[in-house]
Amino acid sequence: MLNMSTTRVLLILLTVVSGCVDAISFLRLGQVFTAAMTGNTVLCGIAVAGGHGGLAVRYAVALIGFAVGAAGAALVMTGHRRETGWSRAVTGTLCLELAALFAFWLLTQCLPATEQKRIVNVLLFVLAFAMGVQGSTARRVGINGITTTVITSTLTGLVETAVWKAVGKVRSHAVTTDGKAFEPTAAALVWMWLSAIVAYGIGAAMSSAIIAKWSYEVVWVPIAIVVIVLLTGHLQGRSQSQQMSM
Repeated sequence: MLNMSTTRVLLILLTVVSGCVDAISFLRLGQVFTAAMTGNTVLCGIAVAGGHGGLAVRYAVALIGFAVGAAGAALVMTGHRRETGWSRAVTGTLCLELAALFAFWLLTQCLPATEQKRIVNVLLFVLAFAMGVQGSTARRVGINGITTTVITSTLTGLVETAVWKAVGKVRSHAVTTDGKAFEPTAAALVWMWLSAIVAYGIGAAMSSAIIAKWSYEVVWVPIAIVVIVLLTGHLQGRSQSQQMSM
């Protein structure tokens, strides 16, 4: 089991990955998100209403890919579904995400540009699959408000908590309706939520800048980050397990 601070940092790094991947798919694969499924759902509905069948299919492919990725991660974690924190199952699902990102890179490198356009739905599916795996993995790690793929809920939690903290300062001796004392969310968690929002934007900005010069080579950025997260989590988790067994 990793300590909480290390786990939080690793989840922030995975949020950077989501920003990177969303920028790649949006800029190179027809303005489709592969991590932010809320946006895809809205855009798919707009495309259907406007009679743009091709666009609707792309959004649907991303949604399906994300769902299949989440299902794949769920299968890997079947025997560990009651656990939270870092485990062998988390390591296994991140390996699955890494494999999907690497497969995306291979497809973009082995095929000419004309063929890449023909398999754009395949590319979307692969990236969305990777993000579905990551989203499911983050749920098992279990840090409140940090999903790594959905920034809307993180922003909602951040604003909600900020308001409650402000109220708590004004009413320092207030009690809730059930008679319990007011307990504002820990400052460390609030800062983590804010960091996650910034991290997503940094990932998107970084990928956008790299795409302009190196195109699909940008996928090595999320690949490298996932490798760092995977190795850090695995090695530190094993080290702590060995210390506990001594």
